[in-house]
Amino acid sequence: DKCGIGTDATIAQHIATIQDRDYATKDHSQRFLPTPLGIALIEGYNSMGYQLNKPDLRRETERECNLVANRQKTKDDIVGPILNKMKDCYTVATRDARKLDEAMARHFQRVGVGNDTIVLQANFSECGNCQRAMALKQERQNPRGRANDPRKMLFCNTCQEGYIMPHRGRLCPK
Repeated sequence: DKCGIGTDATIAQHIATIQDRDYATKDHSQRFLPTPLGIALIEGYNSMGYQLNKPDLRRETERECNLVANRQKTKDDIVGPILNKMKDCYTVATRDARKLDEAMARHFQRVGVGNDTIVLQANFSECGNCQRAMALKQERQNPRGRANDPRKMLFCNTCQEGYIMPHRGRLCPK
């Protein structure tokens, strides 16, 4: 509220969203601690020139909307400039996506690399990048501590790329 975004009624929803998306957690003292995902996102977007973790863009948009509500501006006065700012942000984020990849790589191990997985079936599928065989792997232990629900993934040894599979559905080899 002090930053000029949202209302008292929306603060709880903002906090829940931050926690649901695993950007931060609360400790026993009710303080927020950033997760590796939260830190990597901030580093990646900051390296693109956008501080999306700061309320500036949202505050400016809400301020403009309030001017329309108070009849000081019209919808047509604000929609174009706001959309242009959002489009510029999207264009830069798309162009510089590798910066986000680099930030993620500093905080996360590649999926399927290392001794934390077991091969369920070799030659399960064909890699879309190199057309070599991909293995179906499974984590030895779920990262959230649920050993009875480990994640499965497809992994290409040639490309060193791994892809997490959805929990639901049936996996069928090619």
